[in-house]
Amino acid sequence: MFLSPGHGKRAVSGDSERIHNQDVTMENPNPYNGYTYIDEEEVHLQDYINVLFRRRKSVVFAFCAIFLSVALYTFLVSPLFEAKATLHVRDEKVNGNGLLDDLGLSRENPIETEVEILRSRTNIEEVVKRLHLDWQIDKQSDEMDFAVREFASTAENPHYVVRLLDAGRYRVADADGNAVGIGQAGHLFSAGGLRLLIDNLRGHEGQEFELSLRPFNQVVLGLREAIKASEVGKGTNIIQVSYRHTDPELASEVVNALSSVYLERNILLKSEEANKSVEFIDKQLQSVRENLDTAEEQLAAYKSTSGVVEMGTEATSLIGLLTGQEKELASVELLRRQAQFAVASLKTAMAQKKSYVPAVLMDDPVVSSMAEKLATLEVEKRRLLVDLTEMHPDVRAVQGQIMQIQDKLLSTYQQLLSGLSKQSDTVRGDLQRYEARVRQLPAAERDLARLTRRSTVNAEIYTFLLQKHEEARLARAATIGNVNIIDPAIVPDRPVKPQKAKNLLLGLIVGCMAGIGLAFLLEYLDDSIKDGELAKREVGVPLLSVIPYIGLDRKGKDRQALVDGNSSRRVLIAQFKPKSAAAEAFRSLRTSLHFSSLGRDKKVLLVTSAFPSEGKTTISGNLAVTLAQTGNRVLLVGCDLRKPTLQEMFGDHHAVGLTEVLVGDAKVEEAIKPTGLFQLDFLPSGAVPPNPAELLESQRMKNLVRELRDQYDVILLDAPPVLAVTDATILTSLAEQVVWVLQVGGVSIKAARRVKEIMDNIKAPLIGFVLNDKNQEGQGYYGGYSRYGSYGRYGYGYGYGYGYYQQDKMTAKPGVVGRLLGRWTGKEG
Repeated sequence: MFLSPGHGKRAVSGDSERIHNQDVTMENPNPYNGYTYIDEEEVHLQDYINVLFRRRKSVVFAFCAIFLSVALYTFLVSPLFEAKATLHVRDEKVNGNGLLDDLGLSRENPIETEVEILRSRTNIEEVVKRLHLDWQIDKQSDEMDFAVREFASTAENPHYVVRLLDAGRYRVADADGNAVGIGQAGHLFSAGGLRLLIDNLRGHEGQEFELSLRPFNQVVLGLREAIKASEVGKGTNIIQVSYRHTDPELASEVVNALSSVYLERNILLKSEEANKSVEFIDKQLQSVRENLDTAEEQLAAYKSTSGVVEMGTEATSLIGLLTGQEKELASVELLRRQAQFAVASLKTAMAQKKSYVPAVLMDDPVVSSMAEKLATLEVEKRRLLVDLTEMHPDVRAVQGQIMQIQDKLLSTYQQLLSGLSKQSDTVRGDLQRYEARVRQLPAAERDLARLTRRSTVNAEIYTFLLQKHEEARLARAATIGNVNIIDPAIVPDRPVKPQKAKNLLLGLIVGCMAGIGLAFLLEYLDDSIKDGELAKREVGVPLLSVIPYIGLDRKGKDRQALVDGNSSRRVLIAQFKPKSAAAEAFRSLRTSLHFSSLGRDKKVLLVTSAFPSEGKTTISGNLAVTLAQTGNRVLLVGCDLRKPTLQEMFGDHHAVGLTEVLVGDAKVEEAIKPTGLFQLDFLPSGAVPPNPAELLESQRMKNLVRELRDQYDVILLDAPPVLAVTDATILTSLAEQVVWVLQVGGVSIKAARRVKEIMDNIKAPLIGFVLNDKNQEGQGYYGGYSRYGSYGRYGYGYGYGYGYYQQDKMTAKPGVVGRLLGRWTGKEG
């Protein structure tokens, strides 16, 4: 749409913007040469609907592809069952009292750490071992039952076929079919690097199954990735563990096994210090018990053989002193052992930047004070970590204080260990002095004292160790984990995937979105001429007419077939369907041509296009008929000497034509054929020559046109495409008016600009273009054009129906608007 300067049309060239004040005339249809004009048009909802209608095939294809893919996946995929268990991680208190008791906080690992410990590789490996998840049983025969108790193989490809024989026997073959051996149910089979124990084997002879051993590490990795664990809510300390599998029973077994392994390891870690004490005391008890038994036996034998049953006062006193020192030495050694474990544990915790306070010396006021200070700092650190990171200066400062206290604790326990070593040396020295005094006693009394001392000391030490063992055992028994299994996993009865209704709904939504997106993407990538406004803006010439789609009717018959039954000839719709919208469009084109030549004698009219198959020939024939209907003498000349098709419209396939006239083989009077339609004559193209361009550019062609001008009112030249061959540019020198046929959606903007550039270079008398909707690709664009085009004012909504004339039986039914108007006026149809 061309606007006057007063309308403020923007002219853009490169980076500059300016207003070009120049009137638009028919002789100078594009005064804005070198500029691209942007016409701000209002976008309506109908424009988007038109895009979807034009690209309906792409929309349907994308929708069907996505929706069908989702539907196939939904109904063909194996259902997944999800088993869940809920664990509670309690806050640990420091010694059961102190600052953490008051604050209700813990110095243990945060819940995120517990989640990672739960999903640790060690726990997963234990689950795989317990449930034998690396064992895979395939192709099991129906009605066959068995239980694999043990399966191990050193083969490179641990894949075996087990076939049932008679009397509970079975035959084992490897992956290559080689026999490994014959086994018996309930007995361990071992051969060829295979260890297999099958129990409760029941079935018929000849039934078989395949047994393979999957890579252990691969199974562990896959299970670890499949298990999900997370905290339920913020700060609840409740962990939910879930696992999905196609077997609901296996899913629940995996979750419950992992929960049990995690609980057992948690208790084991908490009681590690007590375990060390119990183990040490157990070893000491066994040794002391053996010594005690031996000493008592030797003492009884000595008294029986020697007859000496009592010791003197001095010997009795020395035995009492020795017994006390031995008992003290055992106590010191036990405490020193605990101190050694405490020092090692502290060093490990400090290396890992964790807080740890050993149980030894917790009754000491200094150690208890440092433990409470350490707990306070740990609480402060956790408070800071809510909003800060480990590298923040405040967090690092608190961590530094924690390390200082742990250094002091380590120093305290190291001093304790050193003091215990000195104390042990002192006790051992006292023992040596007492033993020296015992050696000074008489021989009989000395031997009795020695045996009595050994028996008494071992008895006292054994009693002492029994007491300590019981204390350590009670401490270990009292040690419980900070994890409780609230809800164990149960066997799920419904799958969580696929969710059929949800998947189908998502497939429907995504399919629609993809189809719509694809439609607009194709529309964006399509740079072809689609409507008259775009064409006028790009080529700068007037739009003479819009020819609507002429295609197939509902029965599949060619609408371009003649109504007289000759299906080989194209429809001259201007003659045989004068009340159709297409015929009216040709009459509009005739009117535009009439006003473009007012006051001037313009008889020679050339019709051309950019590319072949744009409907140029059909428009030429119908335009010739329309011009002849006004009483003018019209000559239609087929100038397409390369691919002539115009003669098919009038049935002269092998007639003498323009080629024969130009080469002198026929006279023009012989070549011109009357069509019988008004005063319309037809000069076919004739035979296809080897040099069409030379013939059309010859002087004989110019003389022929000059001669025919005196005989006819209008000479219509049907020329070849401009961009395909040079024939059309040659013929423009003979024409006084050039009409350019543009197919909707068939010519790119670049090609249209190139045609206009060629026309400008040869100074062709281009008066405008005709927009031809040959393939019904522009149906959606007519709605936009009718808003401001001439057809819209007269009711020709090409996208909705035509409604101005009453259609006959061969034409389409009236559109929606036409039917409504017919109902209101009582003349529907």
